Amino acid sequence: MSQILPGVRTLGWMSRGACRQADPELFFPIAVTGPAARQVETAKAVCHRCSVRSNCLSYALETMPEGVWGGTTLEERRAARRRPSHRRVSTR
Repeated sequence: MSQILPGVRTLGWMSRGACRQADPELFFPIAVTGPAARQVETAKAVCHRCSVRSNCLSYALETMPEGVWGGTTLEERRAARRRPSHRRVSTR
């Protein structure tokens, strides 16, 4: 039997995400700098008002998907995982 990751055990929270009401492309910018930085900030603003942001961030830290998840970019999550206390990343 394969091991189930803690943040991935149940994905029911996804149906309650604020992002469900937004254009999915918003969360997958082609870059995180330059003109795309505005897109990243807009996506993060959706995340910041989301009631399941902590679940989303936990999922993203476990699976490391592309895009903006839990109010963070892939690069931000990579940096968080390199820190010893990556599970304490703030969701505020």
